[in-house]
Amino acid sequence: MAFLVRNRRSCLTIAPPHFPRTQPFIGEIQVSTKIPAYRQVQIEIKKYIKENNLKFGDGLPPEALLAKNLGVSRPSLREAVKSLESLGIVESRHGEGIFVKEFTFDSIVENLPYSMNAGDENVKKLLHVRKYLELGAIPSVVEHITEESIQRLRVLAERMLNKALDKQTFSEEDREFHVEMYSCLKNDFLLSLIELFWNVFNEMNQSSESVDHWALEETAKDHLRVVNMLEKKDVFGVLSAHREHFQAIVDTYPEE
Repeated sequence: MAFLVRNRRSCLTIAPPHFPRTQPFIGEIQVSTKIPAYRQVQIEIKKYIKENNLKFGDGLPPEALLAKNLGVSRPSLREAVKSLESLGIVESRHGEGIFVKEFTFDSIVENLPYSMNAGDENVKKLLHVRKYLELGAIPSVVEHITEESIQRLRVLAERMLNKALDKQTFSEEDREFHVEMYSCLKNDFLLSLIELFWNVFNEMNQSSESVDHWALEETAKDHLRVVNMLEKKDVFGVLSAHREHFQAIVDTYPEE
């Protein structure tokens, strides 16, 4: 099936080998003096992807054809594509073209810390978001978690405690603990969100003035309490231990 492209001047019919059946662009972009050209191109490309229901791996028309059809310069188009790449929407493959990228939260992890102040108040707000996300899934975790997973959590928690007693931090064990705990739900999006908030919180927390006041030993013991409640299949016990853990961290940040 040929790929149909329309603009004000002509009607072209092209049959690129890897493009899915698509609808034509409406026409050239009407340039606004208030919005940079590359931003308008971004909007049009995202609209095109949505209207044509393009999926991961689907190709967009060639760069020259896109620029001509949209009525913009190729540098403006390249700038728009580069920006969309940073957002994780498309990817450029050298010698192949522009393709829709598989959705991940990686671009959020890379960009979110730079749009937020690392002050104590923002750390607390982010921690609350993480708390709501994790607490909401705990009943399902208690129902589905295996004995093997609980034992892995115990090993991690004990390693955290040993490091705390040696006055060492244990950020990697903490990250592994939370990912392991929710992995039984087999929900990649949930795990990605948990890792996203953990990574952003950890990065912001490292630059916070309150980091030195963390009670490492108590934090490690909080994780052991969670493991003990999981072994008992005690939903309310796990919820209580988790809430106390998060609240203890929040309390290290002074009220403004």
